[in-house]
Amino acid sequence: MNQRLPAAILGMMLAASSHAASPINIEALGSVRHPGMHTLPTDARLSAAALAAGPDEQAYMLGAALLRSQAVPAQARLKAGVLFDLELLAAQSSTAEAATHMQRQFQHMPVTGRAMQMLDPRPLEATLAQNTPAQNGDRLVYPRRPDTVSVIGAVLKPCTFRHDSLTSATTYRAQCPAFPAANRDALFVIQPDGSHQKIGIAAWNRQRATSLAPGAVVFVPLAEHLVRNIAPAINEEAAAFLATQVLDAR
Repeated sequence: MNQRLPAAILGMMLAASSHAASPINIEALGSVRHPGMHTLPTDARLSAAALAAGPDEQAYMLGAALLRSQAVPAQARLKAGVLFDLELLAAQSSTAEAATHMQRQFQHMPVTGRAMQMLDPRPLEATLAQNTPAQNGDRLVYPRRPDTVSVIGAVLKPCTFRHDSLTSATTYRAQCPAFPAANRDALFVIQPDGSHQKIGIAAWNRQRATSLAPGAVVFVPLAEHLVRNIAPAINEEAAAFLATQVLDAR
């Protein structure tokens, strides 16, 4: 019995070692030379995944997205919270129409699992802090460069405008009719890389104009004094969820 124990332990150690060294699978989508599944060594970094995908000349690097299953549960909770708060606001007369409209918008948005990440292969190779280990199940999405900017949120209907580098977020917002419950003092800008920021647009809090990249989204929030006592975090959480969306890669 005692002679068998070391052999059993050795077998378990070898099995564990073999499992730890198992290769990982990633998927490449969009404007890439090698779409589909790729098998990489267990210690591969994201630069290896990006090189395996081989983004082509039409790939829009600013909109490239890393999708990870580990991020899905938290984002699913975030979406559920946004929808719950909008349902509460839909029962309040001052925000009912706008909240109901926004609820329909967010209901149809997918939970992506997007993680903010540079995915341009060569710069990624040279940036150790960004070039983190790839994970099994990672999906790398490389969309084509869009030529539009969208305005959504507390607006009568979503608006899409041709991108103009000289046009400010405030100007885009002014061209898209809004509900009376819309915030007139601030808006959110969601850039195609998944970053987002709140911008003051009134005379008392106006901030320096932010340049919008092609594919950016201008989110018109609800007036803060109307949501403060019911769902004070709704605007920030809605903007955070919008930042997880991914440009169309078809």
